[in-house]
Order: sequence, then structure tokens, then C-alpha cells
Amino acid sequence: MSFLDVMACGLGAIILIFILVDFHAFQPEPTDETNKLQQELNAAAHQREQLQKAIDELNDKIALESSTQQDSRSSQADTSSTQSKLLQQISTELAVVADLENQIAALAKQPVPDANIQLSGSGQQRYLTGLKVEGREIGILLDKSASMMGENLLDILRFMALSDAQKVSQPKWQRTRRTAQWLLARAPQESNITLVAFSEDAIVLGNRPASSPKVTDSMRAMVRDVGKLVPQGGTNLQVGLQKLREVHPNVTDVYIITDGLPTLGDGLGARCRGVLTSKKTISSQCRQELLIETVKRAGQGFRVHVILLPLEGDPYASSMYWSWTQVTGGTFLAPAGEWP
Repeated sequence: MSFLDVMACGLGAIILIFILVDFHAFQPEPTDETNKLQQELNAAAHQREQLQKAIDELNDKIALESSTQQDSRSSQADTSSTQSKLLQQISTELAVVADLENQIAALAKQPVPDANIQLSGSGQQRYLTGLKVEGREIGILLDKSASMMGENLLDILRFMALSDAQKVSQPKWQRTRRTAQWLLARAPQESNITLVAFSEDAIVLGNRPASSPKVTDSMRAMVRDVGKLVPQGGTNLQVGLQKLREVHPNVTDVYIITDGLPTLGDGLGARCRGVLTSKKTISSQCRQELLIETVKRAGQGFRVHVILLPLEGDPYASSMYWSWTQVTGGTFLAPAGEWP
């Protein structure tokens, strides 16, 4: 190795030392201001992360709410569709009902094929009552006592003071007349009919003891006589049955239109006879006893059908009349207020 090589190596080492010393001499030292700025930068970065996290959560909530609203709109759409279908169905059913009502109204204007007389007024619907007018020899007993004007004792006492024109205009009596006409209108053509009105006495209505539905004049005569009746007096079912058996001895079916147990008649015990002689009223027990005696005296051989227009204060009438009709094979009917 030559001396120049040694000197070159030494000079290079000295230059390297100077370079290293000079690099460390100019390296900046951290200051308080730099540290403060670095802390603020770190805080800003952390805040940015928090804000980004909050934004992400808010976006998730918005997406969830949008999904819920979409489901709600879908549900509302389904509900609206269901409601529309229901409304359409209801409209269709109402149209069917209206059509049926029109058909019924049209039929109501036409005469009933089996009607012997024409019924007038409202409330002439042919309800499924279970009551069918039948029998070869028919007797109709129409109660024309004062109680047929009202549905309770106070009303009856008040109506008794009215004029005859006002008495016959009372709704219950009008209903009684329509019931009798309903029976006459639906009697079989091959039957013979006797109509007896009873209260304290009994009278035969019409122009002959037994009339045929085929004879229009005879049916009209009975209807006309029913229109002349004025409700008054007590209820003596015995005299009504006696009169019926007298003029129509071979009767097979008896239709009784009344509103309660009888209040007058023969055959009562001493206790009930004493009540009748000393008072103008009769107890419920005595009325039951009177019906039993009436049934005994009526005899057998015919079916009994009862149409009861109930009277307040006579609770045993329904059960006792029902028992009588069941024993004879007849029908008991306590119809709704708008029948017939």
C-alpha cells in the first residue's frame, strides 16, 4: 500500500466524521409547541373517528326506519286491499238483500194463492210460526172481552171509559181482528168454519152457523161481523165453547184467540165462588181452577190450538194453554208483537 492510499483513506474517514457531526447538529429537537400541535392533531383524529362512528350508527337507524316504514306501507296496502274487498263483498250482499226485499215487496202485493180473503194493513208477513190452519170442521173462538184492548190492567181500566170508536181503534184489538182474519184467510178450501166471539156471552159471526171458504160472501160476512165487535166484559171461555159445540157439534179443530185465563164461568169451588160474589177481580189461582173446569166441560174429540196475546199479571196462562194444546195434539202460539 502506498502512502497516498493511506492518506486518501484517512481523508475519507475525516469527511465521513464531519458529515455525521453536521447531520446531528441540524436535527430539530421537539418543542412544547410541537407537542401541543401533535396533541391537537391526535384529538382531532379521535373526534373524527367518533363522528364517523355516530354517522354510521345514524345511517343504520335511518336504514332500519326506512325498512320499518316500507313494511308499514306494505301492511297498509294489504289492509287497504282487504278493506276494499270487504266493502265490495258488503256492497254485493246489500245488493242481494235489496233485490230480495224488492221481490218480497212484489210478492206481498200479489194475492196469496191459499188466501180466502184479502188482508189489509201493514204487518202481514207470513212468518214461520209453526201454526198451520187445518182440519175438516174448524171452530174459531175470538175473545172480545175488555182485556183485549190493552196489555196491563191500568190501560184496560182507562180504555173502558172510552167511546166504542176509540175502543176498537186500540192496537191490541186491531191485532186481535187481524189474527182472526189471518185464520179465515188460510183455512182449507174443503173445510167448514164457525166463528164465535165470546166475553160474558157468545155470538156466532157470519150469515150461517158453518161457512165454506169457497163461498166468498160467507167469508166476507164473518170479516164484516168481526169489524163490528166492541171489546167489553169479562172472559167466559165456557160459554164460547158451549156455543161452538151447539152450532158445530162435529168440530175437529178449535182455534182460540185470547190473552189469558178465563175470569168467568161455572164449576168453581166455594172459596173462588165467594171471591167472585164479593169482589170484581179473581185471583190467579181461581183463574187456573176455572180453566181446568172449562177443559173438563169442553169434552174431547177435537184438537185445541191457542193463539195467546199475553196480558201482564197472568203468568200461568202460557203454561196451562200449552199443556191443553199438547194433550189434544194441537198448537200453542204466543207470537211476536208485529204478527200477523
